[in-house]
Amino acid sequence: MTALLALSVVSSISTGQIWTNQGQPAQVIELFTSEGCSSCPPADKYISKLQTNSGLWSEIIPIVYHVDYWDYLGWKDEFAKPEYSQLQRLYQAYDVVGSVYTPGFVVDGQEWRGFFNWINRDLPANKQKEAHQLTLVRKGNEFELKYNADATLDATIVFIVNDQTTIIKAGENRGKTLEHDFIASSRKQGRSNEGRWTFEYNGNLSDIDAVAAWVSPAGSFERIQTVAGRIE
Repeated sequence: MTALLALSVVSSISTGQIWTNQGQPAQVIELFTSEGCSSCPPADKYISKLQTNSGLWSEIIPIVYHVDYWDYLGWKDEFAKPEYSQLQRLYQAYDVVGSVYTPGFVVDGQEWRGFFNWINRDLPANKQKEAHQLTLVRKGNEFELKYNADATLDATIVFIVNDQTTIIKAGENRGKTLEHDFIASSRKQGRSNEGRWTFEYNGNLSDIDAVAAWVSPAGSFERIQTVAGRIE
């Protein structure tokens, strides 16, 4: 069988955009963080630097989940959502991560502690298998995901916000000005045995900078294929 060549494409159409990716999936780099955690700002800065990575969206997809379990320390993180705290707990329940903590990285569905290595913070090699084309079509605020597979699959879509700044007035980071990128503003999931999913963004699309989506075997954290890009 001829190997698929890695290919990521985005094109504009009169009513929206189309993104496609085939070959090797991009690495999804997930960070669990909080404005109420004094250890988190260096991790936030680390992932923000990926904005200048030449492989952004086609080779790497950074996603930052702000959790709410540190809000009691005196500062309520406006980007935090309880469902992201629950997602991290779910990762622990299924042995993706050993414990619930911040900053916490998950790369390609596996816990990654390389950030805490001050000498070498290189991301692990992408060893994911090549896969067929995944297509994401935007028409206004509606997003349709398409993947040809004779199986029941789960799909996830994440709407991403960049370039946010917060002046922290209380808690462990009091007095600091924190800059955030790749914030997961909204995350939705669906299941299909036909390889088609439709999602709607319930908000002002001009507030969103990028979108990322992937398909997984039903009930699994494994990603078969990914697709992502900027919203224009």
